[in-house]
Amino acid sequence: MKRTMSNTVTRRTRISNSPSLSAVLVRQMPLVFALWTTLFLSNSTSADDPRIKRDPLLVRVPDDRPRIDPKDFQSLGIRVHESKHVRLFTDVTADVSELPFLMDQAFDEFEKYFGPILPAADGETFQVNGYLIKNQETFKKAGLIRDQLNDHPHGVQKGYQFWMMDQATDYYRRHLMLHEMTHCFMLANPRINVPLAYLEGMAEHFGTHRVTSDGKLSGTRLMPHNREDFRGHDRLFLIRQDVKSRGAPGLIDVMHWELPAFKFFHESYPWAWGSCVFFDQNPRTRERFQKLARSLTNPQAWKGFEQQLEPDMAEIQTEWMLFANEAFEGFDFTRMAIDFRDGQPLKDLIRTGKSSHRAELRADRGWQSSGIIVEKGHQYELVASGQFTLADKPKPWISEADGITYRYHNGRPLGQLIAAIRSTSSTEGEPESMLKITGLSSKSRLDATTSGTLYLRLNDHPAELADNNGTVSIEVREVE
Repeated sequence: MKRTMSNTVTRRTRISNSPSLSAVLVRQMPLVFALWTTLFLSNSTSADDPRIKRDPLLVRVPDDRPRIDPKDFQSLGIRVHESKHVRLFTDVTADVSELPFLMDQAFDEFEKYFGPILPAADGETFQVNGYLIKNQETFKKAGLIRDQLNDHPHGVQKGYQFWMMDQATDYYRRHLMLHEMTHCFMLANPRINVPLAYLEGMAEHFGTHRVTSDGKLSGTRLMPHNREDFRGHDRLFLIRQDVKSRGAPGLIDVMHWELPAFKFFHESYPWAWGSCVFFDQNPRTRERFQKLARSLTNPQAWKGFEQQLEPDMAEIQTEWMLFANEAFEGFDFTRMAIDFRDGQPLKDLIRTGKSSHRAELRADRGWQSSGIIVEKGHQYELVASGQFTLADKPKPWISEADGITYRYHNGRPLGQLIAAIRSTSSTEGEPESMLKITGLSSKSRLDATTSGTLYLRLNDHPAELADNNGTVSIEVREVE
């Protein structure tokens, strides 16, 4: 069963560059608000439903911020930086005055993705209080800190307020604030009905960002392209480490994780983020997934989404497993996307008088179907011809199917021809057959360990396909 989040969710978030990640505690909805919801909001309504425009009773969660006079805290060294959507209280000595305005830009991104935020009953503009803390004792004296922050020192959000400790890098400070702002925006909807992993995964997804040299937000929901510019993020590293130690969880399984998983499983946040990134950027799932953002209050939307995926769920799960096992910075979802084409038996493809079948392989793509079904226990000879380039700067890196040995990826020479078989007889619970990779060369033999379609690619980092050029011709014949 999926976990749904009410508008009064208290979030405790520990999201750091270590595997120590924390939990989310769910409180019961106050009785008065529950009665209000029952009386006035009996029908599920998506964010873009026209009733929002004409029903004055459909409003966002009431603003629960305490009345605070900034002058009361000046003597403690707590300053206030205010923008349209954020009032930031901080004792950090670094200049963070631009952060509220950066969050205003993020608010615009939220509305583009999720739809316009519901209006307030009193007509007020959406604004939250943020507390960016260097010294907890200072905020305790001011009466501005939550006790829970002592046990969960990285981030906490409740209603129209969030608390977060200062971070070692500018990027990660912004990342955590974007994470908490995403929660504030989403949970302002009084009838939100989404899996917990979606709530956390999307907050992490909007947290990955870029800023321009003059401090403007230039993008959110990014795949980090390196570790240096996203210092502190390390979600991809944690995913790769977990794959090595435990393997990858099922894609839909992640979306069904409930509170205990986030409380006790350190890597739950990276996996929740990874699943949302995959759904949001994979060409096969992107359009269907993004429609969900406009249906956060509809409990049937998630069930419908899973039903929509059923016809091609096997292909989606294969791509998910391949992504999880090669979750490197800059992963190119478009070029790594697989055009799944079932093969035919080799004997059916061979023309009269021929003994082999030829397949073409592009250097700038990931796994590609050879169009051939290989049979378990049979041996095949593959002969590759043609040159291709693996980079164009500072000069072209020219390679053949043997690869170039002055650089490696996943322990194999860059450009080496590799093969995997997508089994035709796989059953639920079996390991993904395409994770079993065989290294080949310009001329090599392949022993089929299972029956299925033969897939081929030229070994390269999943972030470095765009500058590849050329094709390789692969001639395949069965060894008698």
